[in-house]
Amino acid sequence: MKRLRMAKGLSQEKLAAKAGLHPNYIGSVERAERNISIDNIAKIAKALDAPVTSLLSSPKSREG
Repeated sequence: MKRLRMAKGLSQEKLAAKAGLHPNYIGSVERAERNISIDNIAKIAKALDAPVTSLLSSPKSREG
């Protein structure tokens, strides 16, 4: 998620505003400190203009 956010030139605050979520929530998700609901995954994907699946695959699985 952080990679996509940064590629779009968005701060955590701007992404949070676009997704209708709290900036602290975005930060904690990026740090893998909390589990995220499918509803919030969909909100973040929409805010990033990215497919939901891009947020579901782990970075390690994309490296292989």
